[in-house]
Amino acid sequence: MIICGGINLRAVPTNLFQQSPIQAQTYFREGIKQVKRQNYRSAIRSFRSAVQHDPNLGEAYLNLGACYERIGQFEKSKPYFEKAISVDTGNPRLVYLYGVALGRNNKRREAVKYLERAVYMEPKNPDYLYNLGVGYSSITQYAYAATCFEQVTGIVSNNSAVWYNLGLARLYLFKTNEAVSAWEKVEFDSPVAAPALYYLALAAYNKGDYKAAMSKVKMSLALSPENIDAQYMKALLLGKKGKYNSAINLLEKIYLIKQVDEIEKELSSLFFKWAKEEVKLKKYKAALYKFRQAGRYMPENSEIQINIAETAIKTDQYNVAKQALERAQRTAATEKEEEAIERLRKSLTGVDKR
Repeated sequence: MIICGGINLRAVPTNLFQQSPIQAQTYFREGIKQVKRQNYRSAIRSFRSAVQHDPNLGEAYLNLGACYERIGQFEKSKPYFEKAISVDTGNPRLVYLYGVALGRNNKRREAVKYLERAVYMEPKNPDYLYNLGVGYSSITQYAYAATCFEQVTGIVSNNSAVWYNLGLARLYLFKTNEAVSAWEKVEFDSPVAAPALYYLALAAYNKGDYKAAMSKVKMSLALSPENIDAQYMKALLLGKKGKYNSAINLLEKIYLIKQVDEIEKELSSLFFKWAKEEVKLKKYKAALYKFRQAGRYMPENSEIQINIAETAIKTDQYNVAKQALERAQRTAATEKEEEAIERLRKSLTGVDKR
């Protein structure tokens, strides 16, 4: 998730504004008052009156465009943004705000074009560079995005959103170590701390450093308890530690919200591993229950069905064993599985079914 900076409707008086006729200035200020009250249609009328008195008042055209965007008519707003730029050609802020508006409305490539132009006009402006980086990221130009974010960090070194986005751009460029270095600079009290900590946990997990991964994911969840991805990682880490019950309970809660194959497979795997531990302890009834739970999530897995049959026989549940072997036979894919099925079938021969 790339974080984009928000832009508020506002007026920045310029020399051109001060030179406007008093009637234009009055209507313009009235438009701003209406914007603050969220009376956008009234504001539109005021800004229209302003440009009638001063056709070169770029700020009024800008705010006309912004008001139309606010009422959901972005296509109608575009000519006003463009008019603002054409009448105040030396003002990079107007170019920048139009670029941001285009990005907000999913006109990504157009947005990048205007944001590039704004940066060309004012190359050291951190807001322009940052949002250009966001624009590049939105069209998967991650190398250009990373360059923009890096330039911003050289101007404003303590902006967590910039470090977070730089980390993502580097991640997408497969520069994991550099991504981690960026995320580590995100401040703990920033709005992006939770996702940054999650990505740090993910990086540690992929390196096999499960202790560090658990530490980071717990901090992420402390800041954002409802984050499904972080919850899922915590469940995986609990499973790695052999805490099957806790891992399964957490995954089953996630599964109620997000029913996907990946979670079904993980639940099945955890139940299967837990069942194997029970078999080692010769707790066959407990093992059978857990193998059957594994089979509930992956009913077509022949290995699970073979283990169900094996533990069912050990607990004298012969009909359960027979049914499991029939399911296993339908999906058996290897000679070893075929041999196991045949061996178990022979052990059932002559046994009374209960």
